[in-house]
Amino acid sequence: MKTHTVACLLGALLVGMVVTAADDRPVFPQVSLTDLDGRVVQVKDFQGAVVLLNVWATWCGPCRVELPELQKLYGELGGKGLVILAVAVDTPREKVRPFLERLGITIPAFLMDARTQQMLGIDRVPFSILLDREGKVVQIYAGYSPGVIEDIRRRTEAMVATPAGKQGGK
Repeated sequence: MKTHTVACLLGALLVGMVVTAADDRPVFPQVSLTDLDGRVVQVKDFQGAVVLLNVWATWCGPCRVELPELQKLYGELGGKGLVILAVAVDTPREKVRPFLERLGITIPAFLMDARTQQMLGIDRVPFSILLDREGKVVQIYAGYSPGVIEDIRRRTEAMVATPAGKQGGK
């Protein structure tokens, strides 16, 4: 599925989002995630940081390539305003932690229920959604390629270099 089609699909499925006249990018909806210790967090709790919501599965070959690349990005920009949320969608909590440990992934890991996955229109993994500091959708990535990682890096570096409150546009 092409990025444009996925963007339209996600845009149509993110019901109830706030859109302002000055900036037509949608605000990401209220979504709950459960961390690997069973604590529930809201994606909106990370507002103020640049957020990459990366949805993956243990059985996904491209995810096994992408996660270490995201770990590297997290190591470089995690202390500078980037938050990456690695969200597993296919496995019980007990299988996720050992999988991540084998890969050396320390990105905060969460679980997403099937209802939320369906509501967001996530029909494949990996699937990433990049949010700016205001919680607005900047870009949607369906699938993996080295180009996806480079685009995430480029956009993220630009956003973390921009002081909070100075972002705008697409």
